[in-house]
Amino acid sequence: MRYAIVSDIHANLAAWNNVLTDIADLKADTIICLGDVVGYGPNPVEVLESVYRVVQDTLMGNHDAALCGRVDPETFSPRAKAAVLRHRALISPTGLAWLSALPFEIQKPGFRCAHGDLSSPARFRYIIEPAEALPSWQATREQLLFVGHSHLPGIYVIGASGTPHFVDPCDFVLEDGKRYIVNPGSVGYPRLGDGRSSYCLFDDETKTIAFRLLPFDSVGYRKALKAAGLGDDPWLQHKETQRYRLPWLRERLAFGKPLAAAEHDQDLREHARLRGRRGKAASATAYRILAGVAVCAALAAGAYAWSARRSAAQQPLAVAVPDFDLPTLNAFPLVPPDKNLLPVLPTDLGPGGRMEGWRYAFEDRKQQRFTPSLRDGALLLGVQNAGRHKVQLESPLINLAGTQLHALRLEGRILKSDGFSGTVFFQLVAYATQPDGTLAKGTTKSFEVGGNKTAAAGLSRKIELSKATSHVRFRIEAEFDGTLEIKQPALTANTPRASQAKESAP
Repeated sequence: MRYAIVSDIHANLAAWNNVLTDIADLKADTIICLGDVVGYGPNPVEVLESVYRVVQDTLMGNHDAALCGRVDPETFSPRAKAAVLRHRALISPTGLAWLSALPFEIQKPGFRCAHGDLSSPARFRYIIEPAEALPSWQATREQLLFVGHSHLPGIYVIGASGTPHFVDPCDFVLEDGKRYIVNPGSVGYPRLGDGRSSYCLFDDETKTIAFRLLPFDSVGYRKALKAAGLGDDPWLQHKETQRYRLPWLRERLAFGKPLAAAEHDQDLREHARLRGRRGKAASATAYRILAGVAVCAALAAGAYAWSARRSAAQQPLAVAVPDFDLPTLNAFPLVPPDKNLLPVLPTDLGPGGRMEGWRYAFEDRKQQRFTPSLRDGALLLGVQNAGRHKVQLESPLINLAGTQLHALRLEGRILKSDGFSGTVFFQLVAYATQPDGTLAKGTTKSFEVGGNKTAAAGLSRKIELSKATSHVRFRIEAEFDGTLEIKQPALTANTPRASQAKESAP
């Protein structure tokens, strides 16, 4: 089960929608909200309705409790009190009744959640200093606890020494002999850093925690706050001072055509006359656009430049794949050690000739095609060439951050038809992250698979990684005549770094 753990949304609809989109993209199984759905922000009704519909378990936060009368808002700051009173006037009795019935804590298999300290959840105590985590551990038995409230993402961990300490947010694997309190941070009201929304994912099968940081439209949020009669907070003002602004390159020009009064009246009448037909027209237009996109995608997949022919026996082939991005895959955490970092090879093509999770290039699309096959109960990706042609297949970038790997193992197997003539190379391309965040291409390790052998041929190679390597990409480059069948390749951890994590690391 993959849990998305969110907290402190605080009526920020823009931030909440961004987080929901990310959760859906990552295919989390369920969502747990640690409380404070309302408070501070401009959109309490919309956020509350959304949380009610899509969140499996919602806890009561102190702002939720103040809204439904279970906490006195006089104890809040003037800014927080004003927001609570405004929200109370906007939310229906049905919404208030749902809020008032929320629990203060929940227990799931292997972990427990509350808005604040778990020794007395209804009192909403903060956990900020490491020593403040001790009462929660003393009051519970679970290895893993989730709390919100402070808006400060991070991890509190205690091991054999009995001394708790705080670790900045990072992806990690639960270790035996240690206990954890994880704060996912705030979705809608981040107080520190660069003002991005934060939440985390917990996979109870692999025992992994992954933190997510997402930007949202802070400019639009400030406008909504102003329209709601709510002022800025220091974190928003700080975010505004740090916001990068694209420079104006030219003076503003008016590109709209001014209309005379008579033309304007005529436009209004025409708009009214066509309004009833606009739905059908829009649908037809959308269909034409989609059809055009599909055609363009198919053309793009075939429009690439092959480099000059070189001797394959001397160096690997140089071919170019279509220029569209694939989502980067995160390698961390590598559990179990033999986890394959490569996506599953597709056996058919999607819309526009694209592959799910891969990209490819044919030299001559009329003379080359993919043909899936089945051998010994396993699907293979077949490539048929009518004549000698080149083909390249490429995986997404694989982010190695957090893995502490110094070597990978590349394994694969191919099958060649009778009469096969040509060469097949497996490659691993290394990249290094630059100070400005961009990636610089490094070395390419290239291995010919099978050499002059026909029929089945395999490869297993240990590949050392430099300390600067932050990402890798796998490629298959081939030039041949005949049929080539590719079994699922594997890229796995070879050996972890010799140094093991100290107790101070989660």
